[in-house]
Amino acid sequence: MTAVTKPTNTRSDPVQDPFIVSTFHSLLQCFASCFTAPSMKTFEVLILGWVLDLRRHTVTEVVRAAGAVGYKHISSFHRFFSRARWTTDAVGLKLAVLIIERLLPSGTIRLVVDDTLGRHTGKCIAAASMHRDPLLSTGRKPFFHWGHVWVVLSIEVTVFDKSWALPVLFRLHRSEKRCKAEGRSYEKLTEQAAELVALLAAEYPSRRFELVGDAAYTNSTLVKGRPDNVTLIGRGRLDAALYAPPPRRTKGQKGRPRVRGKRLRSPEKRAAANNASWKNVTVTVYGKTAVVQVLLVDALWYVVGAGERLRLVIVRDFPGHDNDDVFVCTDTSLSPQHIIESYSKRWSLEVTFREAKGKLGFEDPCNRTERAVERTAPLALVSYSLVMLWYVQHGQQSRAARLPTMPWYTHKASVTFADMLATLRRVSWSRRLSDPASSLRELRKRLRPLVDYVAGAA
Repeated sequence: MTAVTKPTNTRSDPVQDPFIVSTFHSLLQCFASCFTAPSMKTFEVLILGWVLDLRRHTVTEVVRAAGAVGYKHISSFHRFFSRARWTTDAVGLKLAVLIIERLLPSGTIRLVVDDTLGRHTGKCIAAASMHRDPLLSTGRKPFFHWGHVWVVLSIEVTVFDKSWALPVLFRLHRSEKRCKAEGRSYEKLTEQAAELVALLAAEYPSRRFELVGDAAYTNSTLVKGRPDNVTLIGRGRLDAALYAPPPRRTKGQKGRPRVRGKRLRSPEKRAAANNASWKNVTVTVYGKTAVVQVLLVDALWYVVGAGERLRLVIVRDFPGHDNDDVFVCTDTSLSPQHIIESYSKRWSLEVTFREAKGKLGFEDPCNRTERAVERTAPLALVSYSLVMLWYVQHGQQSRAARLPTMPWYTHKASVTFADMLATLRRVSWSRRLSDPASSLRELRKRLRPLVDYVAGAA
């Protein structure tokens, strides 16, 4: 019989001698309180591999990209997701603290909430169901895909003259049919979003938050039960049933106090009126300046906000919208310009989803157990925020932070996430392979895993 030999370690300790640049590696040390000591080392390896991985972001490929083959048994990395004692909430809150303290030390913190579909195949994957695919569906014909829906809460920052949404907290949404089959209570998308907002708002009770969401997240769940330090800005309905505030009670009046006044015209009817008092407002949305027409209405949208007065901004000529639109805000002191511009920031989270799926393999992990599914995909969104945070603090000053130039593409308006990720990879490998203190033997040893990895060696 042929003797079976154990594979030799490619590297002695990828945590002590990581492939990644030291400034990014030091950023990961802030998460030490979220893990046990062994799990912290595994977390470092996985994050390092996640941002360096050029292939599908499965656990085994991520380990290869980190140069950790042979560092420990591969099952240890799988157990990190399925059994280890850590939570995505703890990691997300620590990430939020880093972003807020380093990029938003003062002022209002703008949050963006939305959900996204992670497509998968295979019916053995835990918590997967058929969900409506928003990218393929139209108003007349919906399309469905098997996979996971994730509710994501992100922090919006404006750097390099652009708006960026940095994901921090996550919830895996299970369909009502799946919950019924598994005997668990069903939570709506908006209920999960409300949990995430309350979690982050409680971490900073003295700071003001501005929550932005689309029409699906502008409802009573998020308006009525929101924390006191949170203002919501969202998209409303043109046929909303509006009411005046309840009239004052007269002396000696009997009966239950009124909760709302007389019925008012809907935003749609107000916009169609011949005597509507439209006002021109100059706004900057999606990186462009435009002049829109607005109608301002302060009223009770009782089904959404109960007795709370809301500010509705009816907008005409909004960029990209052929018909009139209406935006809602729970703070009646904010100007129409601020409400419109704040809502336009919501699109930055859609860009984040696209980059996380295309560059960081958000849909790639193939874990099948319950806890592993809940933990693995969010690591792609955590990596996105970490790369962005590193680039703002360290990467943009490095010599590796150069925008690509081609004979057919000589000008680029601003930096993109792809440029940030490329800078991190470029500076990491450049410093590792051009160390003047290393011997030729050591440089060959460092170059070998990179050559094998790029070459596609199994």
